Amino acid sequence: MVRGRGVKVSHRAARGLTAGHPWVFRDSLLRPLEGKEAGDTIQICDEDGRPLGWGLCEPEGAIAVRIVERGPTLRWDDAELARRVEVAVALRRATLSPGVLHACRLVHGEGDGLPGLAVDRLGEFLLVYKYSRAAEAYLERLVPILAEQLSPAGIYMQDRVRGVVADERKPPAFHLHGKTAPPELEIEEDGLRFVVDVSAPVSPGLFLDLREGRRLAERLSAGRRVLNLFSFTGSFGVRAVRGGATKVVNVDAAARSHARCRQNLVASGMDPEACEAFTGDAFAFLERMRQRGERFDLVVVDPPPFSRVKGKVFSAMRDWEELLQATAHVVAPGGEILAISNAAKLDDGELLSSVGRGALMAEREAKLLSELGLPEDFPVPPAFGEGRYLQIKRLWLG
Repeated sequence: MVRGRGVKVSHRAARGLTAGHPWVFRDSLLRPLEGKEAGDTIQICDEDGRPLGWGLCEPEGAIAVRIVERGPTLRWDDAELARRVEVAVALRRATLSPGVLHACRLVHGEGDGLPGLAVDRLGEFLLVYKYSRAAEAYLERLVPILAEQLSPAGIYMQDRVRGVVADERKPPAFHLHGKTAPPELEIEEDGLRFVVDVSAPVSPGLFLDLREGRRLAERLSAGRRVLNLFSFTGSFGVRAVRGGATKVVNVDAAARSHARCRQNLVASGMDPEACEAFTGDAFAFLERMRQRGERFDLVVVDPPPFSRVKGKVFSAMRDWEELLQATAHVVAPGGEILAISNAAKLDDGELLSSVGRGALMAEREAKLLSELGLPEDFPVPPAFGEGRYLQIKRLWLG
């Protein structure tokens, strides 16, 4: 049901919407949203009253409306939801290799016309991520559609409306449908097997958006000494082992992450001790390696947007320069770094500037060889710069 009148936006915002941007920011509204609840539908017009589309209201935050329809009339019933899910799944089947179809993103929010949420397939189970209050208005209708079209064993949901805050304890994922998942579920990616937990509070244990980065690391690992910083469950390390690395070292603050890496190695038919494990602060490890004269041919640097280890806080928004400098000291001449950022607010230019300054501070020459972003199952509208959050930079150091 459409409640009340529409709202008008500034000419600048209108240009973005006509280019396909899926958000209306609150500061672009010519008058405030009043009497609207999360998920209420509303028509959007430009300053002259020309209709631009329809969206779902957000009651608070920088985003005021999430676009769901760009035509003059609104289509947002169960049949339309089902159609959008069907189109999204068909896109994955058409673009992804068979080796990842059972560990992929099936619905990527605004990129698939279902704003404010995402749906991952993890083996027999689906994991829904809810990122907005607006998505709550249609999530209850969406779950039976997912169950009917995809026949999962079960469906879980992570509530990410508030985001993930350092040191904050998050509740486990909510069970929505079907049977409960085992705490250790094996899924396949390109012939490798990884152990995940779909009920885990933050991540099941494998970041699907880093698939292309893992593939690149595997291709670059043959005959090389590989260092995997902020290794989490060791997926880059597992790829490096299969790629033929002569040595793989994983560094992470959590011992349980290294235990899961050993499980992943065993699940993939490899030696559980194929990766050396260091538990602790990445900066402390890098300084120790520098003093010892240890050098690596390939270093994967994939820090979280923020973290705290023994009182020291790392922020991707301000600390990339220091991190790259410390990393450059342990890279062999002619070696490479894969610098990975998933901080949406850190744009391409800022990351490259920080990386460049860090290399120069270490008195190293750096060259950008190639770049990667999100894989095919994470589509975004071309005009949606905020949606292109993942940056993978392949750097050569002289």
